[in-house]
Amino acid sequence: MRVAFAIGGIPSLGHSGSTIASWIIISELLAAGHEVTAVLLPAAYLLDDSAPKRFEELERLGATVRVVDVPPPATPGSRWRARAAFVRSVARPDDEALFPSVRAQADVEAALAGADAGLAFGIEAIAGTAGARLPMLAALSHPPGVARRVRARYARTERSMLGHASERSFLARADRRTAGLLRQFPSVAVFSRHHTEWAARHGAKAWYAHYPMPDLAGSDWRERRAAGKPNPKPRILMIGHLRGIGTISGLHLFVPSILPLLTEALGEDGFEVHVVGGQEPPEEFREGLAHPAVRLRGQITDPADEFFAADVLLAPNPTVTGASARILSGLTFGNCIVAHADSLVGIPELAEGENSLLPTTGPEHAQAVLRALHDAGLRERLGDAARSLFERAFDAPVAAGRLVRKIEQLVGEGRRR
Repeated sequence: MRVAFAIGGIPSLGHSGSTIASWIIISELLAAGHEVTAVLLPAAYLLDDSAPKRFEELERLGATVRVVDVPPPATPGSRWRARAAFVRSVARPDDEALFPSVRAQADVEAALAGADAGLAFGIEAIAGTAGARLPMLAALSHPPGVARRVRARYARTERSMLGHASERSFLARADRRTAGLLRQFPSVAVFSRHHTEWAARHGAKAWYAHYPMPDLAGSDWRERRAAGKPNPKPRILMIGHLRGIGTISGLHLFVPSILPLLTEALGEDGFEVHVVGGQEPPEEFREGLAHPAVRLRGQITDPADEFFAADVLLAPNPTVTGASARILSGLTFGNCIVAHADSLVGIPELAEGENSLLPTTGPEHAQAVLRALHDAGLRERLGDAARSLFERAFDAPVAAGRLVRKIEQLVGEGRRR
């Protein structure tokens, strides 16, 4: 079977949760004996010096690569028409204004030619392939307004009045229009049970899918986790891009609340917090992170050693998006995970005291971390259960395999009609 895999990015290992998951799904499609064409609609900033190498890696994997340029908005003929079009785009944005890839639908349709079925991964791919004349599985983590609302809450930026109006207009319409796009697909996989229910309420044929993750730890994960333990000092890992909204939201709890309480209990030099991730932290947190226990490690190409060395993986992110890649990574390594209870929105299989600790407030996070640091048996039990959850639900052959079977099912149903 010939399958087109559309995404508004470049599938690859080691860049982000979505690029890793898309790479895994393509790999599973190829392993199942299908031919795969990767139809890529990357934003201009993604087409940097690394892009050609990533295209080559996809081709070496076995996929055919087709890059579709998203054209800029059409330019009205006169200055007055241009102003009127701009006002409309702010006051009542259409699909092209909300989702630029809509402008590429004709070229996407050409790139899909010859495919028996397809998968649209993420909102840009969904917008670019909606209405395609072949069985398409849509896949997404959450409606786009969710992340924008979280960013507006935790990473406020100075905006002009026009900027505020544009943002409010986007938030008022984007999720509703996303639902309209999803209704055009015969099947919609959502990587969050909560947002699956949202999509179903709005008429989409939605079902809850587990977010596929590679086995980053390997079969000897237990031995590698035990190596070098106990640490000279209790070691806590926080990981994620420091300008990503998940990390920023977590810093709002960590810096003013969790870190001072850990310091009070353990002393300034009595523990280590390794903060791993690209970019510098936002200005508002830099003074608080200039702490004797905090190690700003920057971007690390292979963070496996960091996960294995950590006594606790701390993810205090009060966000209600899809499954958190940092928590899923912790599952693969068998980490003792302390995560905000909001993580249940994306990973409802997390269970307090069974495979993780799920506090809500800053003081509760500090108490959970201290509880875990003082109880090696608890850390091991939670870590073993976390790894077990990964193996039965999120491991690539399980989670991506389910998506592959759904695509095969859509083709079979189409042939029987």
